Amino acid sequence: MSEVNAAENLQGLVLESGWKVLERIERPPGSTGAFFSVCYKVEKEGQICFLKAFNFARFLMLTDGSGKPVVDVISDMLDAYKYERDLSRLCAGKHVTKILLVKDAGEQNVTGYPITVVPYLVFDLADGDVRSKLTYTDRLDSAWKLKSLHSVATGLRQLHAANVSHQDLKPSNVLLFKEETKIGDIGRSTCASLNGPHSNLRFAGDMNYAPPEELYAGSDSDWKIRSFAADCYLFGSLLVFYFAGVTMNSLLRKHLADDVSWERYSGNYRDVAPYVVGAFRKALDEFDASLCETDEIKSSLKEMVEYLCHPLPEKRGHPKSIGSPPNQYDFDRVISSLDLLHYKARLHINR
Repeated sequence: MSEVNAAENLQGLVLESGWKVLERIERPPGSTGAFFSVCYKVEKEGQICFLKAFNFARFLMLTDGSGKPVVDVISDMLDAYKYERDLSRLCAGKHVTKILLVKDAGEQNVTGYPITVVPYLVFDLADGDVRSKLTYTDRLDSAWKLKSLHSVATGLRQLHAANVSHQDLKPSNVLLFKEETKIGDIGRSTCASLNGPHSNLRFAGDMNYAPPEELYAGSDSDWKIRSFAADCYLFGSLLVFYFAGVTMNSLLRKHLADDVSWERYSGNYRDVAPYVVGAFRKALDEFDASLCETDEIKSSLKEMVEYLCHPLPEKRGHPKSIGSPPNQYDFDRVISSLDLLHYKARLHINR
C-alpha cells in the first residue's frame, strides 16, 4: 500500500459524512476501467455499500510528462467526478431505476499526504457482475438470462428517455443485486443536457465492444442517432454473450478477411460494408448453431441479434421501427419481445 497516497489509505477511517471504511475491494481479474479510483466497502447505519475514491496521486503519476499543466489534469479528474455525480442526480429525477446511480457523494480531507483531498462516490454494493452468474451449458437457465436482459433493456430505455446514451454496456458493467439486474458505470455515458469528459468523443466506450461503424470511423454525425444506434449494438452483443459466451465483435472478426478488418482497412466504411455484412451473416449462423434452446426461442434470439447488431446503423433497430431514426433505436419492442421469450422459456422449464 502506498504511503504517499491518501486515496489508498482510507481503510479504518470514519468519513465526515458518517461512512465507516471497512476494507479495500481489489479489482477482479479481467475487469476494466477504474484505473484512477480506489474502491472500498463502507458501512453506515447498518447498510453496507461500495465507495469509489478518486485517486489524484495515481492520475498525476500516470499523466506525468504529458506536458499538460497539473491544474488542468486535476480539473479533468474533478470534471469526471462531478459528471458522474450530476448525471446520477439527473437520472434519479427522471425515475431511472435500472441503472446503478450515486447514493452519496462528498470529499474527505486526509492529512499527512501531498494531496490531502479525496473526492468519493457511494453506490449500492452489487453481489458481482453477470460474468460470475452465467453458465453456457445449462438450457434451464434461459429464463433467468431473458429476465436479466429484460432489466438491462429497460435500463437503456430509461436512459434514452432522459437523453442519455450509456456507450459502455458490456458484461463487466451488468451488475447483480440478489435477483435484480442493473447497469453500472455511467461514467462514460454521454448526455444531451450535461457536458461531460467524453462529450466530444464519437464513441466513449470500450473499443473492444464498439459497433462496426465506430471501428471503421464511419458513424453518423448526429449525436442521438450515432449514440442510440451504438447502444443497440452493445445490447445485441450482450445478448450474444449471455447465450454464447462470446461478443458479437469476436464472432464478426472471425469471419472477416484480414485486409478488410478494422485493424487494417483505412478507407471509407461504406466501401467495406458489404464485406462486414457478409461476415455478419456468418457470425449470426454461428451464434444460432451454438444455441441449445427450443427452436422457437432460437429463431427469436437470432432475429433479435440480427436487428440489434446489423453492421449498418440505418438497418439497426426493431423492424417495425426502421426508417424513423432516432426512434427506431428505442427499446419498447425489444422489451416486449424479451417478455414473451421469458414467458415461453418458463413454460418450457415447467413441462
